[in-house]
Amino acid sequence: MTNKRCGVIIIKILVHLRDCIINKSRYKKMKIQYPDYDNSILSAASSVLKYYGAEHKHKSLPVLDKALEKRYKNIVFMVFDGMGMSVMKKNLEKEGFFFKNTVAEISSVFPPTTTAATTTFDSGLSPLEHGWLGWCLYFEELDANINLYPNTIQGSGGVPAADYNAAMRYLPYINIRDKIVMANKNIDARIVAPFADYNINSVFDICSSVKSICSEEKQKYIYAYWHEPDGIMHQEGTGSISTKVCINDIETQVREMCGELADTLVIVTADHGMKDTETIRLSDFPEILSCLVRLPSVEPRAMTFFIKEGCRRKFEKVFIDAFGKDYVLMTKEEVFDKALFGFGDIHPRTKGFIGDYMAVAVGSVSIEVVPSDALPKKALHAGLTYDEMAVPLILIDCDNINK
Repeated sequence: MTNKRCGVIIIKILVHLRDCIINKSRYKKMKIQYPDYDNSILSAASSVLKYYGAEHKHKSLPVLDKALEKRYKNIVFMVFDGMGMSVMKKNLEKEGFFFKNTVAEISSVFPPTTTAATTTFDSGLSPLEHGWLGWCLYFEELDANINLYPNTIQGSGGVPAADYNAAMRYLPYINIRDKIVMANKNIDARIVAPFADYNINSVFDICSSVKSICSEEKQKYIYAYWHEPDGIMHQEGTGSISTKVCINDIETQVREMCGELADTLVIVTADHGMKDTETIRLSDFPEILSCLVRLPSVEPRAMTFFIKEGCRRKFEKVFIDAFGKDYVLMTKEEVFDKALFGFGDIHPRTKGFIGDYMAVAVGSVSIEVVPSDALPKKALHAGLTYDEMAVPLILIDCDNINK
């Protein structure tokens, strides 16, 4: 090798090291909120499993364990999509029912998004273990990015991914209700949600169903889920009048429900919070797209990239130049070294869902992967900010209500 060739290689190495130092310095200045799995929605699910004598693999929440020392006839676990701490602070009275009964701020999982978080509620597993990492994941069997809940191909306008449900086939798990019943045959475990057996069209319907089930003789565990205020905030932002009305109605309906229940502990929390955001289209950055094997997947604020051979350095530069103020760019190795998806026995699929890099939002910009004619969403989630990660733990002993 000639001296000239050696000199070129050394210069390239020094430039790369300089860029790495600059990037690490930039990230240190960012306010990054990592998940705290020992004080999280996973811990809350573990407390429920522990209470019923069911197998649980993770640390429980001491404050919830303490509340559960009083043996209740009914446990009602209510999840309101997107109702994080920041959203509550912005829209509810500080002396109101929810804040009076908030015993702790806890962490969502990563990514703090409905797919990952509600599967943790439903399974008692970390995202690392259950593999439902986000809205859209790449399945090699179908050679496509698949939107998990609707089972459709990314960017197809709703084309079915297969004649079977890809997520349920490749990412099955035992739900928490079955785990409870297997451990304790005396418990009747139910789910109340728009996608369940009950006719649910409002928070009023949720609360009415809960009251009806709790009035039955057998001991109950009820998991109740409502998709708001998430949907409204996507369209109108976290501080809109509609958002405020929605969250205050949730608080009112839950307060009135609790007043009619006895021998019941009601647990209220959220799957994630929400952040007001500005959307930028990835299609406006052809240099980034030219480096990709396929479109990014997982979530707009927590997206993974599969990079063409020989394009890693170019990708790092063009992505950081474009989004370095609002996103943290991590290699696949860094993502797992940081245990972003939690702890436990890793699902065989989890590592394969993450490409060469993962970019996670820490600012107010969000990247739109598939161009849409619809208006950009005004608020999103899945990033590493307090607004998205922090959720409430609200505990209401219905025999001793703090109104």
